Amino acid sequence: MSLSLKDAKSILESVETATENFGLCRNRVWAIAKSLRGGPSEFPKLIPPGKTPSHTIKSENHELCTFDFCEQSRMNFTLVEQRHECPDPPKCKAQRFPTELVADAIRKEQPTAWNFEGTETLKTDERYIAISHVWSDGTGAGNQAPGHVNKCLIELFRGFAEKFGSKGIWWDTICIPTSKALREKALKGMQENYQTAAVTLVHDCFLRDCEWRDADSACFDIMVSPWFSRGWTALELKMSQNVKVIFKGPSASGLITKDLDEDILNATSNEHSIAKRLLKKLRGGERVSQLNDLLAILGSRHTSWPRDMAIISALMMGIELPDDFTHQTIYQEILQNTNGISHAHLFHNSATMAKGYNWCPTTIYELPVSSQNGTLEIERNGTLFGKWDIMSLDLIDDEKFSPGRAHQLIDAKVHLARKEKDQHFLLIEPELAPGETIDRAIVVRPLIVREQGSIDCYCDYVGPAYFHPPLKKAEIKKRGQIVPFNNVHIGFDESVFNNSHESTDREQSARCILTDLKHHGGFPDTQPKKRQVELKLNSRDESKIRIELMKAIGVDDEKKVETLLRELPEKHWNNTDKRTGHSALHHAVWIDKRKVTKLLARMLDVRKRTNKSGEEPLHLAVERGNKELVSILLKGSTPNLKRDDGLTALHLAAKGGHTEIVTELVQIGWDPNTTNDVQGQTALIIASNTTSDVRGQTALHIASENGFHNTVAALLNSNADPSLEDQMKETAFSLAVFNGHKETAKLLGGKLSTLSSYDLLARAVMLKDDKYIIILHDCGANIEAKDESGETPLHLAARWHKGGSIRALHKLGANLEAQDDVGNTALHKALFDGKDVSIRALCKLGANLEAQDHTGATPLHKAVQLGGIPVETLCKLGANVEAQDHMGETPLHRAVLWTESSKIINLLYEYGANLEARTKSFSETPLHKAVYCRNDDSIRALHKLGVNLEAQDHSGATPLHEAAHCGNDDSIRVLHKLGANLEARDHSGMTPLHKAVRSGKDGSIRVLHKLGANLEAQDHSGATPLHKAVSEGEESCIETLHKLGAKKPATN
Repeated sequence: MSLSLKDAKSILESVETATENFGLCRNRVWAIAKSLRGGPSEFPKLIPPGKTPSHTIKSENHELCTFDFCEQSRMNFTLVEQRHECPDPPKCKAQRFPTELVADAIRKEQPTAWNFEGTETLKTDERYIAISHVWSDGTGAGNQAPGHVNKCLIELFRGFAEKFGSKGIWWDTICIPTSKALREKALKGMQENYQTAAVTLVHDCFLRDCEWRDADSACFDIMVSPWFSRGWTALELKMSQNVKVIFKGPSASGLITKDLDEDILNATSNEHSIAKRLLKKLRGGERVSQLNDLLAILGSRHTSWPRDMAIISALMMGIELPDDFTHQTIYQEILQNTNGISHAHLFHNSATMAKGYNWCPTTIYELPVSSQNGTLEIERNGTLFGKWDIMSLDLIDDEKFSPGRAHQLIDAKVHLARKEKDQHFLLIEPELAPGETIDRAIVVRPLIVREQGSIDCYCDYVGPAYFHPPLKKAEIKKRGQIVPFNNVHIGFDESVFNNSHESTDREQSARCILTDLKHHGGFPDTQPKKRQVELKLNSRDESKIRIELMKAIGVDDEKKVETLLRELPEKHWNNTDKRTGHSALHHAVWIDKRKVTKLLARMLDVRKRTNKSGEEPLHLAVERGNKELVSILLKGSTPNLKRDDGLTALHLAAKGGHTEIVTELVQIGWDPNTTNDVQGQTALIIASNTTSDVRGQTALHIASENGFHNTVAALLNSNADPSLEDQMKETAFSLAVFNGHKETAKLLGGKLSTLSSYDLLARAVMLKDDKYIIILHDCGANIEAKDESGETPLHLAARWHKGGSIRALHKLGANLEAQDDVGNTALHKALFDGKDVSIRALCKLGANLEAQDHTGATPLHKAVQLGGIPVETLCKLGANVEAQDHMGETPLHRAVLWTESSKIINLLYEYGANLEARTKSFSETPLHKAVYCRNDDSIRALHKLGVNLEAQDHSGATPLHEAAHCGNDDSIRVLHKLGANLEARDHSGMTPLHKAVRSGKDGSIRVLHKLGANLEAQDHSGATPLHKAVSEGEESCIETLHKLGAKKPATN
């Protein structure tokens, strides 16, 4: 159809706007233009010239692209480096999703969606989001090890998932293995990953850069995005129940999501009705059946792997793919499942397949899009069957043929056929009106088969031929040189052309065949051809009926569904999907086809349970939140029936927040306190369960965990028990709190007589988010609650250095000076682990640095015992280094007791600690304490700072006296070396040697004697060490002193 000058100019201006002003790919723009219902002439309506783009991305590098070829589409984007969402990529770690787990799930035909921790794949009923993305954006595997993704990227998706109430993710980057066999197996069920997802999330950096304005702008942005040009996008859109698209929020508000159906396609506006029409064509779960639709949807799209396009096509047609299908076999199965093809499809310029399909290109996307749907039937062996107009090659002079418009090999075959006019003739499209011209025809090699009074013309396909100038059909037909004929078969039928069919007439020339067909009348009954396919049903036929049945269900055609179902043996009615065990009713419910569901609910057993998960159709209807279908299925369904995972329909309704369904179920007698325990599991099995399923939960637990306030209210009004605990000892209240559902928690808290304040607050303290503390406080929890040791939540927060929790508790009124059972305040607790986070936080809030526990110890007293940063921090903050406990000990007295204490001693001295400080009862200095604890390092450190080696305690004993009394030989040597007086006297006149004898320390006697101690020194009563030994009865000491030369004692 020729364009007017005005239309041509408008198209060129619009295309230039899209490519030059918007920076879009030329190939992508032209592919969109060609896919419009009215062709490129509708493109100006899609993008009015002068429109301002909503995106700023200029990095796609499409400068080298042409209108027929996209340079970027041929690049391998599977190796693009994985993107980061964090501000500091070098510090971002990779999170691992073990490939062996997903491989095992694929082998067992189980779901391959992950929980976000990467510890396990999800169960059938668990909600997840499916990611639909563009690998060139860096959301593919890139150069990461298999199963590894950037932590920041998975956290981005996790944030969106939590917003949509989902706890898992299906993302091909981590859910499809790299091994060829497993990848192929995974791809064959690809559509189910999107069909069963709670939400399909679209991530495209181009769209992320498009600021959300309105539905019309969004339609255009989506149409021209890289994401929309992907092959997989077509399948994902077709199969997804809910699609959310990420856009840039207005006024730099961050990323937002918009629902493709609600916010965009169903918005009331006609500005982009063309774009909306195209997008709507891809929405919904029904299968594609027209070849033209498939070509229009997928023909201009790209995939990183060429074979993927064939797989996508088959999945969109609803074809189950065996493991060993070749690329061409997939396309042949697709053709078998279309509603025929049109004559125009045969005019392509590609090399073709073999045998019966020798009319078809090796890839069906080389077929041209036709303006008409199929009128030619595709037979089982691949040949085409239908009506054509037939014309002899004799009518056309050689100069009228216009070569060069088909593939070179096809052109060569056509050229040879023209030289053999007695063996070939032409097939012309019968749809041409009498006044039209003929500018093309199909060259074929014919044979006829005579059977049961009918004639069939079998034509071996050669290729298309084109004429210039065109032939006038009216003139040719007037001369009777065009023969219309119904029974034309196109393709290489081996049984005919290899002479194995007994009725084949191989002697006639093409001219004679044409004459025969003309005299036969041209319009014999075509019904006998059906005998080729009307055979007894075998497994392949049953499979095809199942496929057709799924298609009919997909378009909600109840009449066709009933017809097809009756073609299957009745024993198969309740098992139409061998892999999942789903009946036709399960399938209709799952994809929300209401007319078919009503029909099937009458025909089939509504109590039919699947062999994979043990669910009735009611479970699926409830999971989808479809109240109408639930009402249909309730009659006859099994009350309180648990699936294999323990969930009843009531649990599923609670899980989805479907309040009306919950209310309906409990009103007809369903038990709100039924738990999701799995029958037959022992306590040991439950204890060892490593899945994410929590058992022992009621519908109230599940609704509370998800924050469905109205559902929780409905259950409470139906006598659901809020005090019940699940396997993990969680109540509905605790689940609401620790999933951040404040209003739900308030509702539940009001139903409880008491709150276990400390346990819940302690748990809240240990979590990252302080909102849980606030929720508990607002629900009436006591901020000053204590555990069995008297510890408050603030103590716990201080001990574990939870700065945010400390601030939150203080803001809510927590007492900074509250004491536990031994008098510790939060500041005392903050000293553990050698960190000062809690110390600084508490002091900033006004905590008392001089608070004393029951022994009188301040935080500094305790800090010196632990060492590390807290000592210096407390000193800097102004802690009193001379503070005394109830025994009169200062921090320095305590510091000397511990090994490696020299640094602490020096620090305390630096901040003014008195080296000669005395205890209350015994007037001991820090040096006395160091000697008593045998800490020679502390002795040396104190001496270095100038401590008095001869300081006396309340009895006059010096540190050397203490060392001798304790038998501390090493300290004796150290003190003597530092200058301590061996003959120092206490208040009774005793020397250190007297003390050693009195305590029976033979070793110390020898050490002191060796160092020069006087064996004959006398105390105030005149007693020598030997006198003391005799009076104390220390026989070993007497012997030692004698050996060392002590004189025999006279009376003292």
